[in-house]
Amino acid sequence: MAEESDRLMTCDDEQRFNKTLGALSGEPGDARILAPHSGGKNTGEARPSQHEERTWLIQQQDPHTVLRRALAYRLGGWLDIPKLVHAVRTLIRSVPDLNARYSFDDDGELRKLHADGEGQYLEILSADSRHQAVDIILARQAASWDPEHEPPFKALLILERCEVVLALLMHRILDETCRPEDLLRMIAQVYNDEPPASTATLRSTVPTAGTSDPAPVAWIRRADTRSRVEIVDFGAPDAVSSARRQAALRYGTTIEGQALSDLAGSPPDTVRLLAAISVQFARFLCMLGGHSRITLVLPRRPEVQLGDLGADPATADLLQLILERDLPVADAVERVLSHLHMPRADNSDGAPPSPADDLPQARIAWLTDPRRFFAPRSVIVERLPIPTLEMRPDLELAVGINTEGKIVLEMMTGQAVSHHAGPFLMERFVGFINSAETLGSGRGAIPLSSAQAANRAEAPAPPTADIDAIAALILSEFREALGSPDMGPDDDFFDHGGHSLIATRIIGRLLGTHGIEVHFNDLFSYPTAASLAPHATLTGPAAGPSSGGRIDQSPAAPLSLAQMSLWKAYAAFGFNEIFNIPFALEFLAPVNEHVFECAFTDILERHPGLRTLFFKDGETVRQEVMPMYDLPRYKWFWSSRESEGVDRHQEARHHFDLASELPLRLRFLIDPATNRQILSFLFHHIVLDEWSVNLMMDELAEAYRARAAGREPAWSTTPAAFHEFARQQNERGVDKAHLAYWTDMLRDAPKGLPIFEHKEEAHDQPGDTSPAGGWVELKLERAVSEGLYALAKENSASLFNVAYAAIAASLHKLGRLSDLVIGTSASGRIDPDFFDTVGYFTTVVAHRLLFRREMTVGELIATVKNTINQSMPHTEIPIDLVEEALGMTPGRDHLFEVFIQIHAKNKLNGTLPTPDGGSIEFRQVDPDKHESLLGLHFEVMEETVSGERSIRVLMSYRADHYAPEQVERIRSMTSGLFTQFSCPGASAMTLAELAPEQEQALSSG
Repeated sequence: MAEESDRLMTCDDEQRFNKTLGALSGEPGDARILAPHSGGKNTGEARPSQHEERTWLIQQQDPHTVLRRALAYRLGGWLDIPKLVHAVRTLIRSVPDLNARYSFDDDGELRKLHADGEGQYLEILSADSRHQAVDIILARQAASWDPEHEPPFKALLILERCEVVLALLMHRILDETCRPEDLLRMIAQVYNDEPPASTATLRSTVPTAGTSDPAPVAWIRRADTRSRVEIVDFGAPDAVSSARRQAALRYGTTIEGQALSDLAGSPPDTVRLLAAISVQFARFLCMLGGHSRITLVLPRRPEVQLGDLGADPATADLLQLILERDLPVADAVERVLSHLHMPRADNSDGAPPSPADDLPQARIAWLTDPRRFFAPRSVIVERLPIPTLEMRPDLELAVGINTEGKIVLEMMTGQAVSHHAGPFLMERFVGFINSAETLGSGRGAIPLSSAQAANRAEAPAPPTADIDAIAALILSEFREALGSPDMGPDDDFFDHGGHSLIATRIIGRLLGTHGIEVHFNDLFSYPTAASLAPHATLTGPAAGPSSGGRIDQSPAAPLSLAQMSLWKAYAAFGFNEIFNIPFALEFLAPVNEHVFECAFTDILERHPGLRTLFFKDGETVRQEVMPMYDLPRYKWFWSSRESEGVDRHQEARHHFDLASELPLRLRFLIDPATNRQILSFLFHHIVLDEWSVNLMMDELAEAYRARAAGREPAWSTTPAAFHEFARQQNERGVDKAHLAYWTDMLRDAPKGLPIFEHKEEAHDQPGDTSPAGGWVELKLERAVSEGLYALAKENSASLFNVAYAAIAASLHKLGRLSDLVIGTSASGRIDPDFFDTVGYFTTVVAHRLLFRREMTVGELIATVKNTINQSMPHTEIPIDLVEEALGMTPGRDHLFEVFIQIHAKNKLNGTLPTPDGGSIEFRQVDPDKHESLLGLHFEVMEETVSGERSIRVLMSYRADHYAPEQVERIRSMTSGLFTQFSCPGASAMTLAELAPEQEQALSSG
């Protein structure tokens, strides 16, 4: 192995190397440019071929298109670096096309000049790790090419601790004349003091890689190639470079040789193994994609070219033939072998038909040992598998044999494929080829995918492999959304902290990214990946972004529907502090306030919605993002030194002027009682919802970690801007069908029904619309909390469903209500392109519940669950539009008196990481806030502190609606029902059996 080398150069080598570097041109430092001659003299002119003209034109039409191949090799052992430099220089002299220049003359003709010494065809660099070396290669591959001044070939020599990486970058304009294996062979010959052989010349066409072939498995494609790309190429680093995020990815594994012994022989023969793997890969894609035929593309002479994935030249040595799904495996292998062995010149009779344009392709390459072409003496050479920035087809597979006799498989997924697809497809393919039924020679037909089965009445049920693949994707989304990398296919979504908001994200990503449709009720009824997969539906290719990929960079936009709804209420209350969100965090250890400010500045840069101003524009309201260079004009952060004498509660009541100041204020204070730092974390609701709080806190911890270590945070994704969501939503307008869903459900419902029959008991005064009031806490013992979690699991429901049902049952008992409308908040994030965006998406919606005394607790929970889940796809419609459609006056008429919401897994209790591996704990301090927009507002707080989960319930109320004794009756009844719900057997209890003592007291009262 290359890693076994503990020396790169002898002392004499080092002296010669330093002498060589002293003669090199270029900038000093880690990166050095080698140009062996000066003067830039042209040594000859040649007429460009049609291929060169066509490739040059393609590059000129789109300079950002990556047309460079990149191959990389690890070099260890006793490597003579100056000698290797000399070998590359000799290669350039021997192959003039490598140093060619292309320019357009005054006569409109493309000229090709062979330069001598111009340009930079060799770079010598250093890297701290192999990952950094790969990032360097990708950065050079991504760089634009100036054909008039730069050569189409470049070699990189990267010195990395105990090994050297040699990378070759070859522009596709060289495909016709230069094969990489010939260039490697020549470098090795010169290094070995042998005369270099002439390069072989290939005449071919522009490479077909990256063309828009039909996707072999359409539903694995991502919705948007701009979406984030997670690198899993043989152990990717935590911080992923921007270049890697745009790359086609590579995955590898090995299998025992006997897995294919029946088809490939033992030990496996090269050609037979290639044929066997090719057939199995074609069958695998047919099974997943529901194809009856597929085009197989593989090298005709596998060992005479490198065959590295993502770097194959489009040569005439490729065999293409169509395989039928129903052809037995053994027969298919023999058919492939017959054409591989058939001489090309004699391939006119009996040749396979020309591949159909509408058929998907199964692309196979052979991983030839590079030492076959590149064998410098005393040097250990190994392939370095790397991603590539060239546009690649959706799926490619390569096969080879390592020194231990094991079969090596490498899979590359193109830029259009979901970032989750590669690992599970590789795993499933290995299982497929190890399966006895796939290796048999019987005539078993490959089953159709569920997507195709849905369109054919006689089709069988979705195949097991299809379900397994869907389960793997669901599990990947579970793990990512829940932050549980060790979660298994049979682990419960709710046991790992799942709730309705996270379910919304998962369902949206499955549909938008993978084309897999899952219904909310199915996820709640089948909360494991394995049990949910059979109930999923393949809808075909994932839907593209709603904007058609257009991203408008204008910083100004109208308000979103949710923002406009909030703005109307904001105006009705005189633009006061009713929509302030006053968080307060207590730090249990000292926090560096300057580092915290820098970290939150990174958040402001990442999420422009937080640096937005709002202003009236005639009859409308608009929002405009402030550019980062204007940020110093706005005061938004105060250190504890600046905050002496400031009262936290007064700070929470700050009156925002949204037209002239940012909608957030961060102020550090010192608690005189504990001498601990308190952060007043104040936001205006119009730019922040609860989902955004958790997103922001996760990213703030990462930014603090980076800034405390003296570096910038390295984000793996770039979230879409909120103002773009608002603009797109306004362009689409209100979905009339979604609006009709709400009006049909609520048209004849009782509106604003009071809880108590005798409202005169409350302290209401004529014309009093003050939101003043108070709040009480319902303390749930740990046994009650655990009992509620058990009840939720028993009923395949969320904790919110159970808490919602218990509160609704309490109100039913207190008010003897048979029909009740309850308000709640919905995430409003039905567009997966904006799941990672910080902003105000939340909408207020209304649900209608009907009660029967004989209804059981289990039936009530099911009713609540189904009502909420069925409404999820329609939740972008805010309540004011529903009220207007029902002929009500928003702000005066109200659909509901009671509001219930959950604060699930609030991340305002957490830690900030420190550079030494430690952490700074912080805890949320309950806000001192007494206003309430609604008559009754229940907040279910689901928290995890120090690894223990707990439930708290806060109830705020309006003093003009409820007298103190009524508040106490509500508190007592609700607490009692929470306790009854937590008892074993609660699901079977009827509503009439709940709280008989309290109900009797109400009757006697």
